[in-house]
Amino acid sequence: MFMLTGFLIALMLPVKGLMGIFKKIAEMAEAELTDESKIREGLVQLEDLYDNGKITEEEYHEREDQLMERLNMARENKDE
Repeated sequence: MFMLTGFLIALMLPVKGLMGIFKKIAEMAEAELTDESKIREGLVQLEDLYDNGKITEEEYHEREDQLMERLNMARENKDE
């Protein structure tokens, strides 16, 4: 019985490790998406792309709307 329990525990350790890694990745992704400085940096880069003619006005406004939505969500989450 003890061997079976030990075997099952040994099988669960890698799973727990992977779950920890996935949780950390999710936390990092969430931080990246809600980091106001990163979003503002994205807006500056977007404006640069538009000013240099690398994207159309339509693409600029579409991406700007997405970034502004993320910025508003980040600010709302920060206030909570």
